[in-house]
Amino acid sequence: MKNTLFLDRDGVINVQIVGGYVRKPEEFVLINGVLTAMQWLRPKFKHIIVVTNQQCVEKRICKMEDIDEIHRRMRITFEENLTPLDAVYCCPHHADKHCGCRKPEIGMALQAKADFPDIDFSDSIMVGDSLTDMQFAINAGITPVHVGAKHPGEYELIREIAPLHYRNLLDFAKNYPGLQPPLLTEGE
Repeated sequence: MKNTLFLDRDGVINVQIVGGYVRKPEEFVLINGVLTAMQWLRPKFKHIIVVTNQQCVEKRICKMEDIDEIHRRMRITFEENLTPLDAVYCCPHHADKHCGCRKPEIGMALQAKADFPDIDFSDSIMVGDSLTDMQFAINAGITPVHVGAKHPGEYELIREIAPLHYRNLLDFAKNYPGLQPPLLTEGE
């Protein structure tokens, strides 16, 4: 069993709105295969924690209450599928603020460690879809894993930081070295 799986939200768990933000619960749509991936991954990690930048709050595109409701419903969905999350941490600050909690800074990792003192960053994995996710992992001493589409202009930098790349969270669950291949139902 590995220690902690850190997950980005948009582009890893749910469909990312290109050029926009998931502002309300009805806009939050799970990526195909995420629940199956979580069913495989949950018993392989002591903790599963979501860390997400949501600058839409400080931009006043949505309210923190909206983000909290999205996260509440996401957690319920995972709990109903017997794959509970240990925690969800969110940075609501604008990228220009250079706060300590916004990825690639490690404030959310440190908060997780404060809440769960047994977290061992050196035995943890961060799955994300952006350069800032990969930098967050490196800055915290966490193994970075990239999933999702190639980000124009970022992909070469991402590949230097995170040599492991998967199509999505399910592909990661099925193929990550050291995790036994899951027994998936046909067609998944």
